[in-house]
Amino acid sequence: MDKRIEAYLAYQGAVRGLAARTLRSYGEDLGAYEAFAAARGLDLDAAAAADLRAFAAVLVAGGKAPASVNRALSAVRGYYRYRVRFGGLAVDPSRDIEGLPARRKLPRFLFEDEAAAFLALPEGGDFAASRDRALLELLYSTGCRVGEASSLLLAKLDLADGIAYVTGKGSKERAVFLAPPARRAVADYLPLREALLARRPALSPASRGKAAPPTKAETEGAALEEEEAQAGPEARSEGRDYLFVNSRGGRLSSRGIEWIVQGYAERSGFARRVTPHAFRHSFATHLVSAGADIRAVQELLGHSSVSTTQVYAHVDMERLRKVYDQAHPHGGRK
Repeated sequence: MDKRIEAYLAYQGAVRGLAARTLRSYGEDLGAYEAFAAARGLDLDAAAAADLRAFAAVLVAGGKAPASVNRALSAVRGYYRYRVRFGGLAVDPSRDIEGLPARRKLPRFLFEDEAAAFLALPEGGDFAASRDRALLELLYSTGCRVGEASSLLLAKLDLADGIAYVTGKGSKERAVFLAPPARRAVADYLPLREALLARRPALSPASRGKAAPPTKAETEGAALEEEEAQAGPEARSEGRDYLFVNSRGGRLSSRGIEWIVQGYAERSGFARRVTPHAFRHSFATHLVSAGADIRAVQELLGHSSVSTTQVYAHVDMERLRKVYDQAHPHGGRK
């Protein structure tokens, strides 16, 4: 990869604190742009706006969705802003490049009764059931991203006041709130967590580079181990520092959380696909439908722009339409 691109990615990781997964996506998009420029015999710093439009056209012709094209253009724009600021580039060729118009999909969410039914799925009082119950309640109560839940430090949890401090995108910390059901579920889980960790030896310094091997129920094994091996500094610590741990005492990874949620969805025969992010969408949708101010919801979600949060107003309209269609004698769209 071009040294200039490598420097830009290093800057994004070290200064802006972007997650490893985001950096990989940027690297893939910029790698595609570098290959495009090389095929045209074009030096990256000599590109013009027409070249960037041609790059977008190549992506579209290759079958890329508008969202994927826009993501690639965003990576390219970020690279050129960096080159103007730090690399001595006189003119930013991307400054007038706009993304492709794309119809924004409404996020998947659970209705209130569906969320309640899903939260009741973990049964029993053993470690796994108690942890899963606490995990699901926390996701729904706080609206956390899956990575924020995975990296939530026990020291950042104030269960008495029902507050936790999570680290979101750009390494920004924000406060989230645990409702009484979530507080009770976490309180029930903590003694079992401590008992499990007491039975597990502390990780040796040589083994702290990746989380403890996950169980089959928590992941597909190889895929998760690869993710943990590539994880950032938050994974280079003992699982006992984190609120959620797997059955071997290591930090419960984002992939592990995804598989837990998917497992409950499959076992229950739930009609729709449910992911950890569905709880974040449900959190925001239910707040908006109850009349919460959109800017307050923005703060709770950790969105940098209120325009990102506005989608939940549209989701609520779709929710109301569904209620109307189901409840009114003349409802329905046919």
